[in-house]
Amino acid sequence: MSARDTILQALRTNRPTPQNHPLPPVVTLGDLDAGQERFITNLKILGGDVLEPVAGETLDDAIKRRHPDAKVICSTVPEAKGTLPVERIKTPQDVATVDVAVVRAAFGIAEMGSIFLSEAQLPINSFAHLAQHIVVLLSPDELTANMHTAYQTRGEFKSARYGVLMSGPSATADIQGVLIRGAQGVRSLSVWFA
Repeated sequence: MSARDTILQALRTNRPTPQNHPLPPVVTLGDLDAGQERFITNLKILGGDVLEPVAGETLDDAIKRRHPDAKVICSTVPEAKGTLPVERIKTPQDVATVDVAVVRAAFGIAEMGSIFLSEAQLPINSFAHLAQHIVVLLSPDELTANMHTAYQTRGEFKSARYGVLMSGPSATADIQGVLIRGAQGVRSLSVWFA
């Protein structure tokens, strides 16, 4: 065995077991308001928006209204048909032509206006980052107050192999305080409550 293998084997052999060393309890801190209005306020602060339906409008209609120039719309949810079947997305390069990605978030965090996505919602981890725009379906019943309550009540933190919290579109700011949204990732993030 190499020195590396010897060290790794020693670490594996002497690793503490979870039963002997349980994690400390998580203290619930902060405001416990998990309301939709709080989520929307914080989402908008971070550059996200809500895609509000117009009377009789389907999700596909609302996406076309919000993104009239979008030619390639890829949906992972049955509520939106899109123009590109999600089954055709096999590699990150396949997302290069996607104008709008449509996904359902596992849950949202009201304190931050954030949505949680994992491999359960994304056909490829980069799907939510390489498209030009993202439309996120979110059930108002799946909102939690803050990171403390999310960690305590949402099993996705423990079961997901990959997880990301998104709070609006990507953004960057230089030292002069100029904020650019959509600089290195999605240019817009819209939430459709359903």
